[in-house]
Amino acid sequence: MRIIASRGGRDFTARALADEVGVTDAAVFRHFASMDAIVDAVIARIETVLFDEVPPRNPDPIERTGAFFRHRVRVLLDHPHLSRLLLTDRLAQVAGLAASRRVGAFRRRSLKFVTDCLQEAEDRGELRGVMDPRVGAVLVTGAILALGHRGVPLESNKAAQEVSEDVWSALETLLRGNPPGRSVAARPGRT
Repeated sequence: MRIIASRGGRDFTARALADEVGVTDAAVFRHFASMDAIVDAVIARIETVLFDEVPPRNPDPIERTGAFFRHRVRVLLDHPHLSRLLLTDRLAQVAGLAASRRVGAFRRRSLKFVTDCLQEAEDRGELRGVMDPRVGAVLVTGAILALGHRGVPLESNKAAQEVSEDVWSALETLLRGNPPGRSVAARPGRT
């Protein structure tokens, strides 16, 4: 992931990979049949990293969204090259259209998870914020992007984790409704 993300497809070679992991070119091909097989393994690794720890099936859909938010920010902070692969065409340079679509499906799957949680909260009368679930999902995933992809300049992952807790707290307050003593106009068509 690091080679593709930092150098791009042109520099993703067996030699570069061998140098990165400290083996010979030949040793790389003892484990993989081809460079395409390596790219497939990279995409499989991306999927594992993103979705391996599925947020717990909390009965509260907003809490489930919060668990997803925290997990995804942590994953992106722990794997900074993953951010670049998800948001640029660098993976497409080495993987082709089908693989790019597969990675795009990861983004859609994440957005759908958050949207579904927030729709469930709305259906249960628990989403009392001033937006519909789709808007809430954009806010949640946008915050993940800003924090996890270093859109917010912070000196360390620890600082980013601390800020992410504050961001989630603000998002949760917005989703659950107004804090006491504040009034915000309701969304049209909402009672």
